[in-house]
Amino acid sequence: MVGSGAKRAVDIVALTCVYGGLAYATLVFGRQMGVAVVWPATAVAIGMLIVWGRPRPWPEVCAIGLANASVHYALDGELLFSAVHGVANGLTVLTTCIGLRWTKVGTGAHSTVRKVVRLFFVAAAAPIPGALIGGVATASVQAAADPLHATVAWWLVEAVNFILLVPPFLFWRLRRERLAARLGGWGTRRKDTRRRRLRRLELGAASIALAVAGVLVPITGELALIELSATVLLWFALRFGAFATALTATIFAVCVTGAAFFDFWPDVTDLNRSSVLLPLQAMLALTTVPALLVAVIMSERRRELAALDRDAQRLAFALEGANDGLWDWHVPMGEGFFSPRACRMFGYEPAEFARASAWDALVHPDDLAKARAAFGAHAAGQTAFYEAEMRCRHKTGDWVWVLDRGKIVQRDAQGHAVRAVGTLTDISERKNLEQALEHLATHDPLTGLANRGVFERGLLRSSARLDRMGGRIAVVLIDLDHFKQVNDTFGHAAGDALLQETAIRLRTSARADDLVARLGGDEFAIIASGQTAAEFDTLAERLCAVLAEPVFGVGFEVTPSVSIGVAVAGVGAQVDDDLVVRADRALYAAKKAGRGTWRFFGAAGRVA
Repeated sequence: MVGSGAKRAVDIVALTCVYGGLAYATLVFGRQMGVAVVWPATAVAIGMLIVWGRPRPWPEVCAIGLANASVHYALDGELLFSAVHGVANGLTVLTTCIGLRWTKVGTGAHSTVRKVVRLFFVAAAAPIPGALIGGVATASVQAAADPLHATVAWWLVEAVNFILLVPPFLFWRLRRERLAARLGGWGTRRKDTRRRRLRRLELGAASIALAVAGVLVPITGELALIELSATVLLWFALRFGAFATALTATIFAVCVTGAAFFDFWPDVTDLNRSSVLLPLQAMLALTTVPALLVAVIMSERRRELAALDRDAQRLAFALEGANDGLWDWHVPMGEGFFSPRACRMFGYEPAEFARASAWDALVHPDDLAKARAAFGAHAAGQTAFYEAEMRCRHKTGDWVWVLDRGKIVQRDAQGHAVRAVGTLTDISERKNLEQALEHLATHDPLTGLANRGVFERGLLRSSARLDRMGGRIAVVLIDLDHFKQVNDTFGHAAGDALLQETAIRLRTSARADDLVARLGGDEFAIIASGQTAAEFDTLAERLCAVLAEPVFGVGFEVTPSVSIGVAVAGVGAQVDDDLVVRADRALYAAKKAGRGTWRFFGAAGRVA
C-alpha cells in the first residue's frame, strides 16, 4: 500500500507538471499569436489518466484544477478568475473520467465500434459543465464577449482536442492489455521477419503519403487538398489497426494545427488566426472519426477471423489427436470434402476424393446397404445422428474398418437433407482385437476348430435350417484311439501335433457348410447336412480312412486310428442334445467293436 501510494504521488506530480507546462505554453504562445482556440492540456491529462487506469481520480482532478488556476494566476494575477478557470478545467476532467467509466470505454482488451461511439459521445457531452462555467466566466471579464458564444467556443475546443488527442492513449492502453494477455497465455506471436519488414515499408509509404497530403496545402494554397488526408487515414485504418490510426491522426492534426498556428497555412493572418484554427481543428476531428471507426471495424473483423482460425486449428488438432478424418457432404449435388487425414486413412490423395459418389465404390458391398439405411433413418428424422461401422477398401486392396459418424446440419424448406458433416475413425485395430477375442471365445486355441459352445449353438441353427429347407442333419463324433499312449510315448508335443493334424484332415474332409468342432481332449465332432443317410455313411468311411493315415513329426511317427459314432435327424425337433447322446452311443459301440471303425445309430434306436 505504501509503495502504491508513493507511486500515485509521483504520478500526480508528473501529471501536474505536464498539464501545467502545456497550459502555460499554450496560454503564452496563444496570447502572443492572438489565439485562444488551442487547448491540448486537458485532453493530454485525460489520456494519461486513461493509461494509468485511475478509477477514482479525485486527487488528480484537484491537482489539475490547482495547476490550471496557478498558471492563470501567474499570467493574469486575478485570483477569482483563475480559481473559476481551475474549477472549470478540473470539472471537465472529472466529468470526462466519469463518462469514460460509466460507458466502460476503457475496459476490456479490445477496441469495438460501440466503444468508439461511446468515446465520441463522452467527447461531446463531458465538456459541457466545464464549458458553462468557463464560458460565463470568460464573458464576464470581457465586455464584448457573448456568454453563449464563449460557452460554445470553450466546449468546441475541448471536444475537438479530445477527439484529436485522447484516442491514442485509449488504444495504447487496450493494446497493452491485449499484448499482456497474449504473452500470458498460449498464443505467443511467431516472428516473421520478412512480413514485418514489408509491413514497416508499407507503414513508411503510408506516412509519406499522409505527409504529402498535408504539405500540398501550404504549397498549392488549396485547402481542399486536406481532404486527401482522409483517404490516407483510411489506408492506416484498413491495414494498421486502431492504435496506429489514432496515433497517426493525432500527429497529423498536431502538425497541421502547428503549421496554421505559426502562419504556415493558406489565408492565415494575425487577425484571423483564431477563426481559421477552430474550423481547421473541427475538420481534422471529423476526418479522424471515420478513420477510427473503420480501424475498429477492421480490428473486430481480424479478431473474428483469428478466432475462426483458432477454432479451426483446435478442431484439426483434436481430430488429428483422435485419429479422426473429417467429411462434409452436399447431398443434392453429391459433392463431398474429405480432410487430408480422411484421405490418408485409405491411402489416397485428397484429389482422389473429389466426389462423394466415389465413396460408395470404396465401401464393402456387405456394409453399404446398412450404411445407407442408417443415413436414411437419420435423414428421415428417426435418429439424432448418423452412425455406421463399415469396411472400406484401402488403396493397397486391403479392407479398413471405419466408424462413420455424422449429422445433417442443413435442410431445405421441404425438410430434405442439404448438407451433412461428420467424422471417420479408423477402428481396424479395435475390430481386429474384437475378432481375435471372439475367435478365442469361440474356437479351440490349439486346433483352431470351433469349441463346444459354438457346436451347441450350431445344433440350434441346424434345427431351424432343417425345418426350413428339409433334408437330413447328422452329428458325427470322432474319438482318437489310444491317444494317451501317444502322449506317454512321444510326449505332449507329439500329442498336440496329432490333434492339429487331425483337425486339418477333418476340415478338408468335411463339406464347406459342415461345422467341425473340438469338444475337448481327443474328442471331435461334425454337424453335417445332407439329403440321405447314405451320405453320412460315406462321410464316416472317408473319415476312418483319412484319419488313419500316418502322422509324421520331429522325432516321432504315429499311425492313428479313430472311432466314429453317427446319429441322424430328419426333423428339426430331433436336433438336440438327444441327437448327441445317440451319436455318443454309436461311438461307444464303435469302440466296443474294436476301435478303428464307425457305427450308426438308426431311427429304431439300434446301433448298426
